[in-house]
Amino acid sequence: MGTRVIAIAVGALLVGVLGGFLWWGTMANRLRDEVRALQNQRADADGELKGVQAKLKKTEEELQAERERRSRLEQVISEGRK
Repeated sequence: MGTRVIAIAVGALLVGVLGGFLWWGTMANRLRDEVRALQNQRADADGELKGVQAKLKKTEEELQAERERRSRLEQVISEGRK
């Protein structure tokens, strides 16, 4: 009976270790997938940010050009009043 108990204990230990190893592996894979998803989201966000920055720069340039036009117009109008 002593050998049988030892065999069952060793078998249970092996099953437990194998189960723990498999569970740990699935958790590691899940975490790896989450990290990849976050990296992809960051890359997408970086691309969107660059697009928004380019649009902002273009808008600022247009605004500056409009200010210059307005300044020239105001100058022409003020010369006409004199």
